[in-house]
Amino acid sequence: MAKSKMSTSGYRIGTVSRMTGISPDTLRIWERRYDVVTPQRSAGGGRLYSSEDIARLKLIGRLVDKGDAISVVAGLSHEELMRRIEETHSVVQPTALDAPFRLVVIGELLSAKIKAAADVLASVDLVACFDSPQAFLLNANSVEADMLLIEQPSLQSEAAVQIVDWLGRINAAHAVVVYRFATQQALQQLPRSKCSILRAPVDAETVQRHCLAILGRYQVAQPDEQGFEFAQEQSVPPRQYSDEALAKLAAISSTIKCECPRHLAELITSLSAFENYSAECESRNLKDAELHAYLSATSSRARHLFEVALSQVIEAEDIEL
Repeated sequence: MAKSKMSTSGYRIGTVSRMTGISPDTLRIWERRYDVVTPQRSAGGGRLYSSEDIARLKLIGRLVDKGDAISVVAGLSHEELMRRIEETHSVVQPTALDAPFRLVVIGELLSAKIKAAADVLASVDLVACFDSPQAFLLNANSVEADMLLIEQPSLQSEAAVQIVDWLGRINAAHAVVVYRFATQQALQQLPRSKCSILRAPVDAETVQRHCLAILGRYQVAQPDEQGFEFAQEQSVPPRQYSDEALAKLAAISSTIKCECPRHLAELITSLSAFENYSAECESRNLKDAELHAYLSATSSRARHLFEVALSQVIEAEDIEL
């Protein structure tokens, strides 16, 4: 038997897993049992996926998340997968387009934010707010909603099962999870057809826009497209402190009780370095270029915020540069 052709280009399985949301173990099983794709092999025997493989896996993953069996969709062509996606695209339409959607909130901080912004959330019908999951479970049978907003500072692997259960209790179509920290495994286990995520902190209007996008009433970039354009639309703020000034601040802060100037100087130095690194990082394709531009712009804005904070500390501590 002739050996398969070796390849030196392509995406490795870990990268493909992050791009598609499909775990490496699942990818291997799908390939072995259903021949969903046939990646090439590197000289060392590792899988190398093409852009076409990734596009196909994304479509299959979306359909499986929506309830299709992998055995049913694995053999479909790209065109057939696209048609099937279009047929099931508008699954979440719980309310009329001009009616407020009914929202239930779990989480003390988010509840306070949504209540405080009630006057400007014209599309939200706030049904109930619960400070904790325990309070929600005690009263869930008395409420119904279209959307469930959940505050989860730490997202664990068992969250997927809990969220599906919570949706069923209030007959909601979709859950939005706002989290701060999570393992990649926990994020991958969330059912994408029933659940979406936002990284904290978020404001009430962002939540409203996100929910409207899910309901098909507000046009935003789809998650699969990794919309980086929002970070690039804003101008990049220029540096306020030179490397020399930051080094001086880091040195003098040891002579005063408050070490915040040193910590802030170190943070700004690191952010500035990553800002430059991202801008100069080699890009393999247009997607890579967009990602690195996004990272550089995001770093610059973070650096600017810390520079503003440093200015306040310098003034408070009466530091002369």
